[in-house]
Order: sequence, then structure tokens, then C-alpha cells
Amino acid sequence: MEKIINWLLEDSNPSVKYFTRKNILHEKIDSEEFSLILKDITCSEPVKSILSLQNKEGWWSVNRYSFNPLYKNTFWQLYFLSLLGVKKSVDGIDTAVRLVIGNMQAKNGSFPQSFKYSGSLPCMQGIALEILLRLGYENSDFTEKTIKFINDLVYRDDFRCKYRQNLRCPWGTTKILKAFNLIPKNNRNKKMKETINKAVNFLLNHNIVKANYPRRNKISKHWFMFGFPRSYQSDILEVTSAIVGVGCNKKSTNIRSALDYISSKKLEDGTWKMEFSLNGRMLVDIEVSHKPSKWVTCNALKTLLECNYGSI
Repeated sequence: MEKIINWLLEDSNPSVKYFTRKNILHEKIDSEEFSLILKDITCSEPVKSILSLQNKEGWWSVNRYSFNPLYKNTFWQLYFLSLLGVKKSVDGIDTAVRLVIGNMQAKNGSFPQSFKYSGSLPCMQGIALEILLRLGYENSDFTEKTIKFINDLVYRDDFRCKYRQNLRCPWGTTKILKAFNLIPKNNRNKKMKETINKAVNFLLNHNIVKANYPRRNKISKHWFMFGFPRSYQSDILEVTSAIVGVGCNKKSTNIRSALDYISSKKLEDGTWKMEFSLNGRMLVDIEVSHKPSKWVTCNALKTLLECNYGSI
């Protein structure tokens, strides 16, 4: 595994290097050192290219604020940049966030969909909250409003989605759980904990590998294909990682089977492949499809190590 860790720590990808140090090696990185890391991240690809495409007024692609056009507009660039380790202190980020908040967020804190789809979709609420938390807006009023809205949404609708025939959606549940995992444990109130518990219970009450969640259509192939970045879809790695992020129960046969599945995807050289990619649909590609992926490998190793999985 040392060889793979060294690969992830290469200077060619400062973002993966940072998350490897933080989430796999559990190194303590102070604010002074992180400011240097952030500078490296913003000067590297694909972050540098994404930032270069931002309009001087703060938006990307089109001066329209919604979830569409998928993967090309301001909302999605903020999402990709947040996943890559960018923070609100980077030039242009706060301006873009204020545009999204001012044009997309409703008074109740939600981010309702318009154009092709409509309503407050659970997956997109989770992604919106993840953006705000990753960029560093955990103490902002608009973030607190979004958290409150999601708590109320989960209490009322229990992760149901009208585009899933009003059945509970594991994709949306995963996106919300991923976002809530970013809230420090000491800052979680009773309602936040209830949302997390409901998400974990739903995801674990069904076989993760078999994906036998409530549905009326066939199982999506996305479930079995690991990729980065993900959008509104999810896969076994992302779901398992989100559950493990709450606290792994090694006695759970469901978790154990999911970890076995993740491990089985490992290539002979110890890496994991980019099986699903948004390349060609985003403004800037991230890694190479169907090739060994530092991002997928980093996420897989983190998930397995968090559970002390013995066959890495």
C-alpha cells in the first residue's frame, strides 16, 4: 500500500495529495500550511482552468442560475471546485456564491429546481449544502437556513422524490448524508442527528451491493460504477463512504459486503479505475475515464481504512 500512498502524494495533483494527508494519513495541517496548499491547488489543473473560465461578473457559461445546463453553469463549477479543495478565500468564489444564493435560494433555505425539472429535489439540496460547507460557509445564515430546510424536508418526506415515483431515494439520501457529515459533531443539534440517523437507517435497511431499495424501474448501472465527481447519481463507493463517515459498524454484514465489493474493484497494481466520468460534459475534464484514478483510489482507501478493512 505504501507505493499507492506515494502515488497519491505526488505533487502533480495537490488536491488529492491534500485529502490523502488529511483523510488517510490523518496529518494535522495548520492554517498557515493550508494557505500554501490552497495556493498549490488553485495553480494546478483542473482548478486553474475552471477558474480561468469564470466571467468577470462572477458566473460561468451562462448568466442564468439553476441546476441546468447540467455541469456547465455556475452552480456546478462551485460544486466541482469545492470537491477539489477550493475555499471561499480564493478570488472569484465568494462573488459566485453570492450570485447563486441571490438567484437560486428560496426564502425557506431550499434550492428549488426550475426549467426541465421542478421542486426541491433531495439530491440537489444535499449537493447545495455540500458546496456551502466545503467552501467554508458553515457559519453563514444562508447555510443554516438550508440545513433547517433539509431537516424539515426529511422529517416531512423521508427522502422521497417525485422523480422516483415518490419512493425514498438512496441517491438523494446519500447526498444529504455526505453533506451532514461535514458538520462537526459538536455542532450537530438534535434535528441534525435525527436526519443523519434516518439516512443511515434507510441506507442500511436495504442491501447496498444488491441495491434492493424501493423502485419501480430497473437498477441503474451507475450504482455499480465508481467515478469522480459524481452528480445527482450515486454508487456503492459513495454510499458506503457516507455511511462509514458517520461511524463504521464492522459487525454489519451489509457494510462488510459493501467493503468486499469495493475491495474487489481494486486493480492488480493496487489502484481503482475511473469507471464513470462526466468528462466531455463538464467545462473542464477531471482525470481520464477508464484509467486508474487518484480520486477514486483515494476515496476507496479512505473508506476501507476507516473500517480497518483487512484485505487492502
